[in-house]
Amino acid sequence: MQKIIYRDLNVTIFQSALFQTNSTVILTDDAVLVVDPAWLPDEVLAIQQYAESIRGRRHLFLVYTHSDYDHIIGHGAFRPDKVFATKAFADRGDGEDILDQIVDFDQKYYINRPYELEYPQPDYQVFKDGVQYRHGRTRLAFYTAPGHTADSMFMVVWQLGLCIAGDYLCSTEFPFIFHSSVEYENTLNKLPHIHDRNWFTRLVPGHGRPALTLNDWSRRRIEALAYIYSVRESIATGAPFDESSLWERYHYPRIQQYYHRNNVKLMTREYEEGLWTWDKEMSLDLFQRKKAKLQEPEVNAEDDIDDE
Repeated sequence: MQKIIYRDLNVTIFQSALFQTNSTVILTDDAVLVVDPAWLPDEVLAIQQYAESIRGRRHLFLVYTHSDYDHIIGHGAFRPDKVFATKAFADRGDGEDILDQIVDFDQKYYINRPYELEYPQPDYQVFKDGVQYRHGRTRLAFYTAPGHTADSMFMVVWQLGLCIAGDYLCSTEFPFIFHSSVEYENTLNKLPHIHDRNWFTRLVPGHGRPALTLNDWSRRRIEALAYIYSVRESIATGAPFDESSLWERYHYPRIQQYYHRNNVKLMTREYEEGLWTWDKEMSLDLFQRKKAKLQEPEVNAEDDIDDE
């Protein structure tokens, strides 16, 4: 059973009973934006009906933060005016494989969907950092966010001080790294620059509670970096990783051990390939940053694209 975990005049966050997955509906003067509609058919239809109920004459935009099947599973229920995702999302070439994952899920649980399964075809493709899209008075800024997947992105809604972060900074999950820990680290280090250019206070992740203050999402960012550095230290030095502390923070070890072990395998492979090195002097006290050697990647100059 789905529930609404947050609502104000412009933002409504629907949370699925499955994996605490968030689907966000954003209302502006000019558009209704639906982000990652999920999971079960009744949940998806509730989001669709709500979006239509507040739409009026506004345009309907669908936004996909990345291509994991749980984030695109509701696409066929909507008939949007425009779809937003990264160019990497559009260029994957294995959309049918992702749809097969949805079919496998539905078959496993005897689920029938009242809409066709479709892999989203983005009309607006984000290919670099800082590009903006304007529709009337609605102003959106987009940033690539590889690491969790190769095709992840952030979106900032300027007038609402709101960042949509996909599967980063989730309150219920440590970093799930399917693509690259190096890119994941760079994405986390890019967030302060994105904040400085766009000034958002609230951040909505793909799973768990939204971060409603600057301190909240900043703390989550530090915790995510600390996890990555702790795993790397264990790999590089042979010191045991403290799993007990991990499960004190995250409460679903029976399923999440699988993702942690895959993270270890991925980062071990990266270490063997020389993609990262361990600095013995690196401190995990990221709040003080006394010894941390964090490289802040440059964010490209912003481009404006107006919707005439």
